[in-house]
Amino acid sequence: MDRGKEKIASTQAYLPIKEIKEGVVLMNDNSLRAVVIVSSLNFALKSEQEKDAIISSFQGFLNSLNFPIQIVDTSKKLDLSQYLGRLKKMVEEQTNPLLKIQTQEYINFIEKLLEESNIMEKRYYVVVPYFPAGVEIKGGVGDVLKKGQANITGDFAEHKRRLLSRVQLIIEGLNSVGLRCSVLDTKNLLELYYTSYNPDTAENQRLLDVDSFSQEIISGGGRKQDENF
Repeated sequence: MDRGKEKIASTQAYLPIKEIKEGVVLMNDNSLRAVVIVSSLNFALKSEQEKDAIISSFQGFLNSLNFPIQIVDTSKKLDLSQYLGRLKKMVEEQTNPLLKIQTQEYINFIEKLLEESNIMEKRYYVVVPYFPAGVEIKGGVGDVLKKGQANITGDFAEHKRRLLSRVQLIIEGLNSVGLRCSVLDTKNLLELYYTSYNPDTAENQRLLDVDSFSQEIISGGGRKQDENF
C-alpha cells in the first residue's frame, strides 16, 4: 500500500466528543457533560475544628449524590501574557515619567521571574454527567457502553435542563464546604479541551477567538474512548 496515499485521520476522529454547544459537552455515545470550575481551599491553615467541619461537610456532600461525578485537577505553566500586555500599554500611555519608569521596572521584574522560575497554575474541575435513556452505564462515568445507535428519548433542551439541575446540586453542595464554583460556558470549555489535548501547542499558540466562528467548533467524532474529560 502506498503510504503517501493513505488517508490521514482527523484528530477529531479520536476524541470522545461529538459536539460542544450551549455550555454542554455532547459525547459520542449521546451522553452529556457539564464542567464546573472550583476554587481551592487552604486546608493546612485551618484550625482542627474547621478541618473537621470541612471534612464532615464534604463527606455529606458526596453521600448526598445519586449520580457519578469526576473530579479533575490540572497544572500548567502560569500565563501572564495578557496581563503584561495591559501593563505595556499602560507604559505607552503613561504621561508621568516616574510612574512610567516604575511600571516598566515592574514589567521587567515579572518577566525575569517567569523566565527563571517554573511557576505553575493549578485548577480544579468537577465533571457532571447526564446519561439519557438508551445510554447504558456499567461501573462509573468512564465505563459507558454504546450498542449501535442508542435509542435516545427526549430532546437536547430537556437533557440540558436535567443536566443543569445536577450542576446546581453540585454547586450548592460545594458552596456548603466553603468553595466557590462557576459553570464553564462554551468558550471556556473549548479553551479547556484545547489546552488539555494540546498542552505544548497551547503554550505558544493561543486558541482563536471562538466568537468569530459561525459554525460549531467541535463537531463529529469517531472511535469511542473511555474518557470523560
